[in-house]
Amino acid sequence: MWPIDKIIHVLTYRNRPDLAHALRGAQYDLNESTTYGSRLYSTLTTAEIYAPIQKHDLLQKLTDDDRKEIIKAFHVLHPVRERDIEINWIEFLVDPESPIPQATRPVSRLCEVDFLYINEQIQKCDEKIGLGDFEGAITNARNLLESISKYLLDEANVSYDESADLPELYKQASHILNMHPSQHVEKSFKQILSGCFSVIQGLASVRNELSDAHGKSKNRHYKASERHAMFSVGVAKSLADFMYASYKDNMSKNSQ
Repeated sequence: MWPIDKIIHVLTYRNRPDLAHALRGAQYDLNESTTYGSRLYSTLTTAEIYAPIQKHDLLQKLTDDDRKEIIKAFHVLHPVRERDIEINWIEFLVDPESPIPQATRPVSRLCEVDFLYINEQIQKCDEKIGLGDFEGAITNARNLLESISKYLLDEANVSYDESADLPELYKQASHILNMHPSQHVEKSFKQILSGCFSVIQGLASVRNELSDAHGKSKNRHYKASERHAMFSVGVAKSLADFMYASYKDNMSKNSQ
């Protein structure tokens, strides 16, 4: 099979980024028939596109016009000529080598948040893991924690620097949530809450090293894998869920 990168480039050049995105992560093979096409001894050929299962489901829903656009893109690389293949059809198949995505941790209280952007980050974390975009999933995991911190600070009418980094935002939010280690005397609670700070620091660092938020160095290029994304997303969702649950519980106690 061949990589589909050049087909993606053609579609992008022709202002069809939607189709280019749909094909990202796929590869293709050519299945030549014995039936003659429109040119002298040209043979009708099917482009078999093998995609991860998540992309396959999306590709199957493409309209006939979209399929024709993809075929036209194939003709740039494989032009219709005499005594050559003539691609006239595309078939979408599941790539048997692509990983089956694992389910990430569900959230229980966080789904109650009325801020659409936070819910979008949760959805994007899961979608990008499913699509194999592990660096993007890590970026959204970090965005989720940053967003929930800002959301809770806004709800508490606490001012903050919009350009503050994640550790600083979390530090402010932890005070209003009674989650800062300095607010507790019990050794076990201090250790757990200190661990939350370590998680925040770690996610901020791993986002810089593995996510798609920064350019890559030639000599130091770390590529995120599924396990990196699964862990980062799981930890981020768990902590964000705990932060919101703490906020709701504190509100309930204060109202009594």
